[in-house]
Amino acid sequence: MSPLTRIASLLLCGVAGSALAQTTDPADLGEVSFETSCSEAGAAFERGLLLLHHMMYRQSATAFHEAAAADPDCAMAEWGIAMTKFHPLWPGGPTPEETVAGRAAADRLAGMDAGSDREAAYIGAVLAFYEGEDTPYRERLANWAAKQRAIADAHPDDPDAQAFASLAQLTAAPRGAEAVPDLIEAGERMDALREDAPGHPGAYHYAIHAYDHPALADRGLEVARAYLTIAPDVPHALHMPSHIFTRLGLWEESIDLNKRSAQAVLRQSGGDVIVDHYPHAIDYAVYAHLQLGQVEAAREILAAMEAYVNLEDIFGTAYAAAAAPSRIPLEEGDWATAARLPSVLHPAVTWERYPQAVAIRWFAKGLGAARSGDVAAAEDALGELAKIGKVLEERNAGYWLALLDAQRKGIEAWIAFDAGDREAATALMREAADIEDRVGKAPVTPGHVLPARELLGDLLAEIGDTGAAVEAYEAVLRMSPNRRRSLEGLGRLAGQ
Repeated sequence: MSPLTRIASLLLCGVAGSALAQTTDPADLGEVSFETSCSEAGAAFERGLLLLHHMMYRQSATAFHEAAAADPDCAMAEWGIAMTKFHPLWPGGPTPEETVAGRAAADRLAGMDAGSDREAAYIGAVLAFYEGEDTPYRERLANWAAKQRAIADAHPDDPDAQAFASLAQLTAAPRGAEAVPDLIEAGERMDALREDAPGHPGAYHYAIHAYDHPALADRGLEVARAYLTIAPDVPHALHMPSHIFTRLGLWEESIDLNKRSAQAVLRQSGGDVIVDHYPHAIDYAVYAHLQLGQVEAAREILAAMEAYVNLEDIFGTAYAAAAAPSRIPLEEGDWATAARLPSVLHPAVTWERYPQAVAIRWFAKGLGAARSGDVAAAEDALGELAKIGKVLEERNAGYWLALLDAQRKGIEAWIAFDAGDREAATALMREAADIEDRVGKAPVTPGHVLPARELLGDLLAEIGDTGAAVEAYEAVLRMSPNRRRSLEGLGRLAGQ
């Protein structure tokens, strides 16, 4: 066990009883002003709402439960509980346990007196998400988003209505370049909200999500740094600026904040579970360390994360637990090690729930095998990805199915290259790159585990098409400034 692993283990053991340390005081969370008809739930409701805007869903639910216990007739407390059981911008959807808890809250809420027309509108929006047990998740989100945005239109002076309207718009926005108009509108709404409510967490948080796009990242730098001033010890608030730092290639700042975020999670963990903000921050930090060539540092923080057996069983954990270990050999071009990555993943996660995360591991193994000459192993990986593809089709996971298509084409391209078919290899790799560029990255990741367009640059360089390889690497750097592998690829080509 490395020193960092030991330190992290001791840190968690030493704070098992300090759950939610530093986040129970609303003064450390920002400011909201949300009038309700509840007589006794005020402080707990306010804390829950603040944490909800920070996307600290588990902690927010605890506060809303406290509000419901203090005032059993408070419909908005049940609204808050129901809101914490789905997470609009997070990929993967709610867990089965969250779905059950959310439906229970919605059932209670449906029979309660809303208290006012405004509160009834908020309640109607969350109930729209839970209507129809067989309604697909994306359709549920769209139903909630439409009603949530309507609240902002009806209540233009309600800061929370404006904040949730931007969250709803981001939720319903398309992927890739087509998202830009929606992202600008959602971000500018939050820029305006900061003028009127400078302490409102949503005005910072949702603006960062809006500007987490290659075309808009410059707009997010000021607000990213400002977010830290209103929530100095909230794990997700500490992490969120790194979305912008990653887009701009500010690796040292990303490492610093993600380490602070991870440490805050460990300090505030109650010992039963380590929430997914911890592995999420570690994945971002691993990525940033690798861009600086700090491979051992990346390995140490990854080992610390993997030592914990009580990580939260949720998609954010699954993604990080699959992606972070795969990034290291892929970023280093250690193809043989990538091919030997274990097919068994972290035991804390129920992996059949998250096939899109499992696909990352098989992509890494398949690409590593293909690029190290083990065609049989690469074909085996393609077979596993084909099985995962069938599951994703059954679940209507269109975004992840598109990425899976790009992953398969990437492996197939290098198999074709190994067989001497340069034309097929180039065509497949271009198709993979075009797919990734079109769909963009999900908020859960600092970037694709190994960008297909960068792999296209590698392939073109191997073929000897220097001009096209330079174009590919430069295209990657326009999307991801200061990416080490693309910079090094350009350096190698310049030295020829």
